[in-house]
Amino acid sequence: MPMALRPWYKSVMDLNDRYNYYDILEINAHCPQHEITTAYERAKYTYSGENPAIYTMFNEVEARDLLKLVEEAYSVLGNKTLRALYDEKIGQKRPLTDLSFEALQTESKTVFNSTPKKPASAKSEFVIDKKIETEFKETLQWDGSMLKKAREYRKLTPDSLSEITKISSFYLRALEDMDPKNLPASVYVRGYISQVAKVLGLDEKKVCDSYMKIFKSTLENK
Repeated sequence: MPMALRPWYKSVMDLNDRYNYYDILEINAHCPQHEITTAYERAKYTYSGENPAIYTMFNEVEARDLLKLVEEAYSVLGNKTLRALYDEKIGQKRPLTDLSFEALQTESKTVFNSTPKKPASAKSEFVIDKKIETEFKETLQWDGSMLKKAREYRKLTPDSLSEITKISSFYLRALEDMDPKNLPASVYVRGYISQVAKVLGLDEKKVCDSYMKIFKSTLENK
């Protein structure tokens, strides 16, 4: 059955309702992490304007609201830390209304609101280059390529940076590619950039402000 015909959406416009994120992405709660990304891509297409069938069942506003739910589900399940916390709360039979992205983010205190400690190996694997350090301090335009340069300078792979920040490596690559179709809403993107900047030892505000300005310009030109 096409995803748009699944029963979970039936009263989704009732703001008092909240659905299980696994149901929204139509995946098993015990599925491996990579299947979540595949399910997200499928759901994102189903509820996007690229799928003409969506408008046989929903108007444009409803389709947009459904797509936001898909983005929220992936923001939680696509993040290993938030997924683990979500699974724990589900196991405790906590009301789904208590398990929004914002509530889980606040409780975890690890994804955006604190700076994770770097593994000892991450501190000793790169040699400080004063020329590059000066370049980073003087750079005003921070886009994805500059983030990638800073990550590589710190001798971190997307996977190792993911382990430190608890942000999906899928998202980290999309941030460097400045690929909006593979990223959630802008408010979440800013949170990811903030966390990455902290770990890479960059000026958080300068990097966030610059990146988001360029990112929003990219969105407008799509």
